[in-house]
Amino acid sequence: MLTLPILAKLSSAAVAAALTASITYGQYTIASGPNGSGLMPPASVLHPQASTDAVLDPLAEMMQALGAMKQEQAKSARNRAMVDWLASLRTDFTVERFDSGLVYKVRYAPDGDAGEVLEDFVAVPYGPEMSFAVTLKAADAGAVTVEGISCTAQQTFRRVDISAGTGAAQAEAMSQAEAYLAAPDAADPSLPADCLTARLKRG
Repeated sequence: MLTLPILAKLSSAAVAAALTASITYGQYTIASGPNGSGLMPPASVLHPQASTDAVLDPLAEMMQALGAMKQEQAKSARNRAMVDWLASLRTDFTVERFDSGLVYKVRYAPDGDAGEVLEDFVAVPYGPEMSFAVTLKAADAGAVTVEGISCTAQQTFRRVDISAGTGAAQAEAMSQAEAYLAAPDAADPSLPADCLTARLKRG
């Protein structure tokens, strides 16, 4: 219990904070550490389902919440960039849903000269992770090159010859997109939200 002598030594702000905490949250405990001492709310304030005698670290909880908020903001910005890119396309696209994300299939042309982009298979995780594109490019002798494009790199997966039959390149691209969704790259806050779609805006 606070006595008059103790109250006299406390600032009005400290008294107000203590009273507000007492009225709002009930019993507080005293927490102390290298950065000073203060009131720690009961666990039920942070987790309604927690037992009354549980002890939680409010600072750790706050940092975790801030981290989750930043991840959600990054995901929203990434999705906005993807929607803007899809809206800018002058061709149709389809979408397939998987347990871990979506794959947008954009077809530009059935064939073309060597090096021309024929299709993009864009894998977008449900979480905040990075998106990834698998691109089909025309090669010589009717073959198709299957390439992977991320925000920071590009790689060639394989070359599919015409002898493999119709749809073989598309099947390979979808397989690579699904494999990426199963283990996507972690979100990188240092990269702009449109880092992938900017690379897909060709010509």
